[in-house]
Amino acid sequence: MGKPNVEKMEAKKNVEGLIKALKDEDSGVRPRAAVALGHIRDARAVEPLIQALKNKNRDIREGAAWALGHIRDARAVESLIQALKDKNGGVRVDVAKALGEIKDARAVEPLIRALKDKNGDVRWAAPVALGKIGDARAIEPLIQTLKDKDGDIRSNAAVALGEIKDARAVEPLVRALKDKDWVVRGNATEALGKIKDERAVEPLIQALKDKHEVVRADAAEALGKIKDERAVKPLIQALKDEDEVVRRGAAGALGEIGDARAVKPLIQALKDEDVQEEAAEALGEIGDARAVRPLLQALKDEDRFVRKSAKAALKKIEGKKS
Repeated sequence: MGKPNVEKMEAKKNVEGLIKALKDEDSGVRPRAAVALGHIRDARAVEPLIQALKNKNRDIREGAAWALGHIRDARAVESLIQALKDKNGGVRVDVAKALGEIKDARAVEPLIRALKDKNGDVRWAAPVALGKIGDARAIEPLIQTLKDKDGDIRSNAAVALGEIKDARAVEPLVRALKDKDWVVRGNATEALGKIKDERAVEPLIQALKDKHEVVRADAAEALGKIKDERAVKPLIQALKDEDEVVRRGAAGALGEIGDARAVKPLIQALKDEDVQEEAAEALGEIGDARAVRPLLQALKDEDRFVRKSAKAALKKIEGKKS
């Protein structure tokens, strides 16, 4: 009969055939069949994939966990929780990811325990999963994970805390703004922007001076989300940052805050070819009539995206008049 053609069965969405292939005598076929079932996402595959989690072949267990995460059926949760104890670290990683995709609260405590897994890749995956589930029980354990020796794990913990948006995380995330790893600092600034707590404003203003441009840009964006007037002057200064991404972030943030003090600096920023679009959009958000003439000039810009942004901004300003 020959080996099953997994790719052909997947293309035809032959679920029954792929389920049968999960038990094929060829160990190379079985993991591919599991992955194909994950791509198709048919609920009929859930029970067979749950059984595949117990297979002695590590690749099949990994494939089954991956597939169950893609199908996102709550029937798999208890079996996946058991699989978090798998002897193989790679399997545990895929299981943690799958539980995050399913987003079932039953997985919270087991994933919290996985934050202390001896395998660094599992500790990397567990915070991501907890962030996706969004359960407040994970806050304190994730705060502790901000102290992990691995920067990537600390970074994921910061992201997860931002996803859960609990005010208890503010002070630990503020401390993380001084982390030696710039990725951690950047993700901490993003998380603080999502939580939107005023206690973060002054530390984020300081982060506008971070040595890494990504952190400065993230800080500008976070300040825009919090919308505190204390950030206006520092963001105006950031319009002169050496990095164009930071300047664009500052312009966008000033538009979100909507303070009239930013109008003149944003009009000046219309001359910065890297920031013109964002400056025009921000001026539209503020809605100050002083911006009309400069925006009319921007309608003649050679860049069609600048012209489009200027046109939209003028329309907003007109709308705020009426």
